[in-house]
Amino acid sequence: MEPTRKSSSAAVISEDVEFKGIISFASQLEINGRFEGEILAAGPLIIGETAVVKAAIKSESSVVVRGKVQGNIQAKEKVEVIGSAQLYGDVSAPKFSLAETAVFVGKSDTLGGKPPVNDFANIFARLDKSAKPAVPSPIPVSNGK
Repeated sequence: MEPTRKSSSAAVISEDVEFKGIISFASQLEINGRFEGEILAAGPLIIGETAVVKAAIKSESSVVVRGKVQGNIQAKEKVEVIGSAQLYGDVSAPKFSLAETAVFVGKSDTLGGKPPVNDFANIFARLDKSAKPAVPSPIPVSNGK
């Protein structure tokens, strides 16, 4: 009996590949080459260190950026910009992490377009009430008698 091999459902686009268009996939994809267009990801997307991507990215999963990306990223799970990655575009994801050594130029939205909850309103309202200046009591005036 031959040992069974696990088939890897991850795909890799090597650094010598350059293409334009729309790419859609269900499992994990790692891009190490150059791509321009639109990416529709059902599975995790990894932008490798050698990758240069100019695309609008929509992911039902997560996106990890190690290379260079120009374009907006929407992810249902998380976006990580790690190492010396460069991201020029807006990010919309519940979780967003940015390495200290990475470059990010854009806006981030971790609320999914929902209005922010003003958690500080009650705290500051309480502080405002307790910080009322004390009214000085009148000083008795003696008329010298």
